[in-house]
Amino acid sequence: MAAIKQTPRQRLVNMMYLVLVALLALNVSDEVLDAFRTVKESLENTTNSFTITAENTMSAFESAMENDPDKTKPFYDKARQAQQYTNELYSYIEGLKKEIENVVGLDEETGYLRAPGDLDAVNQVLLRESTAKGAELKEKIRQTRENLLALVPEEDRNNLSIPLEAKDPATGARKWEHVMFESVPATAGLTILAKLQTDAKNAEVEISRYLLTAINASDFKFDVLEPAVVAPTSYVLTGQPYQAQIFLTASNSTQQPDVVVNGQQLPVQGNKAIFTATHTTPGVYEYKGTIRVPSPDGSVKEYPFSQSYQVSAPTAVVSADKMNVLYIGVDNPISVSVPGIPRESIRASISSGSLSGGNGNYTARVSEPGTAVISVSAEVGGEVRALGSQTFRVRTVPPPIPKFGGISSGALNASVAKVQPGVFAVLENFDFDMQFTVTRFTMIISRRRADPFVQTANSNALTPQMKQALNTVAAGDVIAIDDIYVKGGDGTNRKLEQGIAIRIQ
Repeated sequence: MAAIKQTPRQRLVNMMYLVLVALLALNVSDEVLDAFRTVKESLENTTNSFTITAENTMSAFESAMENDPDKTKPFYDKARQAQQYTNELYSYIEGLKKEIENVVGLDEETGYLRAPGDLDAVNQVLLRESTAKGAELKEKIRQTRENLLALVPEEDRNNLSIPLEAKDPATGARKWEHVMFESVPATAGLTILAKLQTDAKNAEVEISRYLLTAINASDFKFDVLEPAVVAPTSYVLTGQPYQAQIFLTASNSTQQPDVVVNGQQLPVQGNKAIFTATHTTPGVYEYKGTIRVPSPDGSVKEYPFSQSYQVSAPTAVVSADKMNVLYIGVDNPISVSVPGIPRESIRASISSGSLSGGNGNYTARVSEPGTAVISVSAEVGGEVRALGSQTFRVRTVPPPIPKFGGISSGALNASVAKVQPGVFAVLENFDFDMQFTVTRFTMIISRRRADPFVQTANSNALTPQMKQALNTVAAGDVIAIDDIYVKGGDGTNRKLEQGIAIRIQ
């Protein structure tokens, strides 16, 4: 388990502490003494931060107790013990700080030590032979450390970082308490004690976090997350809602499960087993099995499952994309699909005309009125099987509507009539893209107190004589256009039964 992550400010405070302790070997100036006070205050802030972290950890313990008290209680009790051990040491050190402050005295206005450079106060409190509180402090630190580590299994202790420690030097006769406190200024002694309080709270947080993590140490560990979509069916009817469960699956890439279906163990690749079954008759089929997974505590957990699926005989579905009719001379889009069979495996043919395309999307071209049969087959299991057919009616494209000035009958302003270029034929309310061109028409203009004007044009454009006659029309005159011939996009020619009758207004 990694050490508690410190903020840049906390790391800077610790570094300043080490630098200032080294400066004790030099002449102690007022600036250094002030710096010790600053470091002490920063250490106290760091201690407060660790205290807040410890409280948050205990809050997490209490939440875990509510969710799973039986599983959490052993670890919760140990965390409480760790809290008690460090609080006792913290209070003891706080008492030593008060004794040093009482010896030196505090300024009533600032609250700071009156003589921060006093070299006797720390010796008097901690190193006096009659009290031996320095040695007592060392023993309490050692005991607290041992008590904290005793809360952790021996095999995990080396993974913890417990900064709280008090060891005598390996060489020399000086003890830990003399190395730490002998002949140090009062303000430096308080700073050292503040650092020990910080270490105590740091150790409490380290142990508490380990214990909190240990609650779920026996839970399964996963390192692979994959999205999954599970739907009751991938085939729905028009108007029927499609529903699917979408979630994340978790697995461990280092532990492969054992999957048994209907008594047979399946091969597993990438933590997934593939179940395959082939049936020759329609019906509902069921299968069941178990998934066995080794748990972190060494036991094997089994998870049973069961599922059913339906096997149906394949049927063909053929539909016209626009109307249930095939029209002569245009491209008729046709969609062909077979439930349960990939589109690329489907084949289609037509009895009369031609069918082009593939992958379920075809274009039918027909040339004679009557009927046409589209047959469907597909490659299933390595064999080509006939799946069905559907008969379509074959019709000619309906006749277009002739128009002059945008209308085929009714009233038209004289000024509009005089600027028209010709006669046009338009397919209305027809879903296919087919153009018709007028190839011939006869125009009759009946004018008041004048002979009728009659002339035939061999294209859709007005002749010069027609334009000249139209320039003389006035309100009440009648324009009739008849004997209209058109040519379709398929190359066929036809005469339109409908003519044009317009009254000039």
